[in-house]
Amino acid sequence: MTGTYPSTDTGVASRLLAVDIGGTKVALRAMAAGVAVHERTLRWPADGDAASHSDLLEASVADAVAALGGAPVRIGVAAAPNVDADGYVVSWPNRPDWVGRSLRAPFAGSGAEVLFGDDATLAGLAEARATGSRDLVHLGIGTGVGGGLVSGGRLLTGAWGTAGELGHLVVDPQGPRCRCGTRGCLQAVVSAEALAAHAGATRGLPTTTAELVAGVERTEPWAEHTLDHAAERIARALRVLVELVQPARVTIGGGIGAALAPLPGRVARRLAETARPGRPLPEVGPAVHGPHSSLAGAALLAARGPSLLGGADLFHERSAT
Repeated sequence: MTGTYPSTDTGVASRLLAVDIGGTKVALRAMAAGVAVHERTLRWPADGDAASHSDLLEASVADAVAALGGAPVRIGVAAAPNVDADGYVVSWPNRPDWVGRSLRAPFAGSGAEVLFGDDATLAGLAEARATGSRDLVHLGIGTGVGGGLVSGGRLLTGAWGTAGELGHLVVDPQGPRCRCGTRGCLQAVVSAEALAAHAGATRGLPTTTAELVAGVERTEPWAEHTLDHAAERIARALRVLVELVQPARVTIGGGIGAALAPLPGRVARRLAETARPGRPLPEVGPAVHGPHSSLAGAALLAARGPSLLGGADLFHERSAT
């Protein structure tokens, strides 16, 4: 795919590379003068290990650099795993064999500055930039559930730089146990796996996420029940955020979040049912970038540099050159 992406600083004349490393896939976008000249998405092979997947990522990066015709000035990486300052994976519940492995190594031959950011955090920045919203919450629902908080045009990072872990807000204390060990985290309730399990239990037979999406499109009763279940739990989390950070807009994306088209409207209705009198509610809608908000955020990080994650004003233009 080629095209222009005005939400990620099209005035940048340098060669840039954006990479989104997720639990089930990796996506790459190479840009020259703000125009995408190479874009590829590939799924992690089911039979591979961390070493082979690292090799695959390295080869994919090399292909993207070749398409640019020269070394990129900067690479922005939206990462699902937690990565330390040296680029080593600290934790990755979906791919534990990566723990202790360098996520920087596959980029070593690129000749570029490599910057890492949380995938959902970067998605939130991209959504805020694309919508022109200075106060936004983004919720990404896929293999896991992540979030990004933008307040006053700046990323809300918190004392340790990792604020915005919306997937670990507890929405059902008696609910299923999350991989983090806590019961009832939003991630344990509305991730792709959790929604498929809920749909299967309601339907009475094993159900995939693709079948759930198709069931929602056909308004099957069992699928509608799961959709309402997800909307109610998401609204519980947003109810807290409305009081704490007062977002003007909420966007819902990620793989399964973007695929369930009626979900934002259903969430908005549930949220309105619990509104306090006289208190405004945010507009709730689908992510502008659909399932690709993290990749758009990685492109923004490549264009803007480390200041983007350090609290710089998202709407104050800076280039990579």
